[in-house]
Amino acid sequence: MGYTHYNYRPRNNAGSAYMYGKLALDAKAICEHAYTIGIKLGDWSGENGTSPQFTEGEFSLNGIDDMSHETFTWKAMPTQVEWRKNEPEIFDFCKTAMKPYDAVVTAILIRAKEIYGSCVSISSDGDWSEWQDGRNLYEAVFGEVAQCPFDGASV
Repeated sequence: MGYTHYNYRPRNNAGSAYMYGKLALDAKAICEHAYTIGIKLGDWSGENGTSPQFTEGEFSLNGIDDMSHETFTWKAMPTQVEWRKNEPEIFDFCKTAMKPYDAVVTAILIRAKEIYGSCVSISSDGDWSEWQDGRNLYEAVFGEVAQCPFDGASV
């Protein structure tokens, strides 16, 4: 087990190409700012010398070396895994173990909720106060107050 963030996207409305493109550009901006404040990021492998990967179909990132944990991936068109084939929502998650790249993951999830709205549901093992580093990163990049992405949350 570990500190994990979750997202669910409706199978019949997982978002549009425009939403993905906007989020990918904004995620790049988050990653670039994270680098300037000392958060080291890599590709899915978390190996030194790599960097977050962005394509037309997905983007992914991890911490570096011992500051990596699980890969965070966001797909333009997610697919349902076999063991959830009868579920109405596509499920994804990322365990960060509260390592420094957690701030990047949470900032991206805050932005995903802003862009995707009802096309995504976000939850976490942590509460909103534990997302402070991600909130600060989000606010530094976008110049606006980060809104809690948890459905039905009262903060």
